[in-house]
Amino acid sequence: MNIVIKAYFMKSLIITLSILLALILSSCGKSSSTHQGHTDSTSTEQIVDYYTCPMHPQVKSDTPGVCPICTMDLVKASNSRKMEASSDESLIPLNDRDQILANVSSVVVGFEPIEHTVRSFGTLEIPEPNKTIISARFNGRIEKLFVNAVGAKVKKGQPLFDVYSPDIVQAENEYRQAYTSNSQTRNNFLTIAKSKLQLLGLTENQIQALETQETVPLVITYHSPASGIIIDKKIVEGIYVAEGTSLYDVSDVSTLWNIADVYESDAAHIRVGERAELSIASYPDQTFPASVSLIYPVVNPQSRTVKVRLTVNNAAEKLKPNMYTETVFQRKKGKSLTVPVSAVLITGKRNLVYIKAEHENHFEAREIGIGTRFNGKYEVTWGLIEGEEVVSEGGYLIDSESQLKTGSGPGHQHGGATSNETTKEKPAEKHTH
Repeated sequence: MNIVIKAYFMKSLIITLSILLALILSSCGKSSSTHQGHTDSTSTEQIVDYYTCPMHPQVKSDTPGVCPICTMDLVKASNSRKMEASSDESLIPLNDRDQILANVSSVVVGFEPIEHTVRSFGTLEIPEPNKTIISARFNGRIEKLFVNAVGAKVKKGQPLFDVYSPDIVQAENEYRQAYTSNSQTRNNFLTIAKSKLQLLGLTENQIQALETQETVPLVITYHSPASGIIIDKKIVEGIYVAEGTSLYDVSDVSTLWNIADVYESDAAHIRVGERAELSIASYPDQTFPASVSLIYPVVNPQSRTVKVRLTVNNAAEKLKPNMYTETVFQRKKGKSLTVPVSAVLITGKRNLVYIKAEHENHFEAREIGIGTRFNGKYEVTWGLIEGEEVVSEGGYLIDSESQLKTGSGPGHQHGGATSNETTKEKPAEKHTH
């Protein structure tokens, strides 16, 4: 009897345990099914297109429209959830949404004329050979002035003033005596006397007139030895002057010098004989042609600039000495590939740009050589070929992604080279022509 009871209880226990095990397995199956269903739903949700605001990512919509916060156009953002990966480790992935947020834009590399432009500021000056200081060659008294104002124009041979000078009167008498002499040394004395009158400032006509005059004049008219404009006048009627006294400053301003200060880094791009253009504040709608006549051999140790002298035609006399000018030097260098300055990341040892790879939404770093900088662009000496698409804006974000991917440190300078930046010539094949 006991054996039967024990067998009954054992059978009941086995049945109970079987039921419990079946319930547990059923529960696990439902949980797994539920989890799998959720995963599939999430996966489906990931690939469904939706639209979002670049400035407010929390705004999402199933249809195109505008952001209710900032009214910007919503952009398609399904790609920001799912992007096909590339097996090439050198390629940097960047999804559509991140490209929009980083304002990534690109340009196609092409050939264009290279013109190296250097801008500098200068000052107009009177050329040194065009300056004449009229000084007294005698002691005497100014009896009358014919040119009595600064700014007056004079021509060579024009009367300037009448002067009484005992020195001139004595020299005139010596000439008369030599001219009327019958001695064998007459010619020698006549030549010496004539030379003395010429040194005192008498003209050839005034000297010849002495040969027919019975008495020499006490007052002589002094004529201008140069043409130009009276820049300064230091005499008045009735004043006594001594030999060597400065009387007039006369300058010819039909030609002027423009002295421009050019940074030493730009001076190497300027050549004697090249053309340039001047801009003057007084004539904002007009430029004046000039030519380089001298590059000074000394660098200013404080400003690190080199003076460049240009010759300017001023026949119309619009330009005035001491005017400030903006000087623009332009030198054509033919055609070459170019990239925007903002596209170049300068590491100190090399120059990088990011180009669009064939794999969608992937970018590749490319080392290039740069030459002349002009109009916000760099000349590309090697590293690129025509038709490649280069990132012109937002390259710093791609570079940051690259450094995070490779584990390299920072230190790139984005488009910050100087105007005459050049790099070493890469021995590999060049891509520019």
